[in-house]
Amino acid sequence: MEALRRIPLEIACPQVVNVVIGGKTPTLTAAEFGAMGFGLVLYANAALQGAVQGMTQALQALQGDGKLEESSGLVATFAERQALVRKDEFDALERRYA
Repeated sequence: MEALRRIPLEIACPQVVNVVIGGKTPTLTAAEFGAMGFGLVLYANAALQGAVQGMTQALQALQGDGKLEESSGLVATFAERQALVRKDEFDALERRYA
């Protein structure tokens, strides 16, 4: 923590801190890092680690139950999936250029 606190004090330029959950950098809040002088906090791999946990839970439920429903709360709905991959936009492009 002491070395981390010194960085914004000793280097006069905008500071970025990279937090890997479970890594060496303490997992402070963005406000706490901001108070130390960091202007940007990257929570590296947070989405990936969350996705791995979610995939594991969904696949364990599928293995245990033999099926997995949208209503389980373990998966996005099909509509959410389609919106995420911008399916409507790509369908429109296909119609336009096909």
